[in-house]
Amino acid sequence: MTFYSLDYLLSQNNFTNKLYIGLLVVAFLAVGIGLIASFRNRLNMRYRDLTIIAFLAFLFLAGLTYTNLENTQTKSLQQNQMAAFAKSYAKDQDVKKYELSFNSTTMQDGMIAKEGNKFYQITLSKDQQSYSRTEVYLINTKAEVVQ
Repeated sequence: MTFYSLDYLLSQNNFTNKLYIGLLVVAFLAVGIGLIASFRNRLNMRYRDLTIIAFLAFLFLAGLTYTNLENTQTKSLQQNQMAAFAKSYAKDQDVKKYELSFNSTTMQDGMIAKEGNKFYQITLSKDQQSYSRTEVYLINTKAEVVQ
């Protein structure tokens, strides 16, 4: 079972969003360079064709980036809620940060918290504003903690 440390939950970032935005900037720069080259060499059609290809790549990447950002917005919000919950949980239960980890990166009813060598199942209320915890025992005690 994989557990995620408190530090991991607090420092999550979305690499794919950054990659798409980087590719989008490169495509935009290619369109700009292509436009400048085609204006300088009006008789040479290859610059115009390359500019059109770069512009179409820019539009494609813009669509991918928008779709990806839209899809990850909800996930990002849930991850931020989980990070806030993890900090609050550590404070409420008086657990040291390095001893605490969870088996989920988003808030879920029934997730498991690992506190040192003990495991607790977290039961959330319907509005996710309160929780209860019950000590549980894992069948497979191999717990990998992602830092």
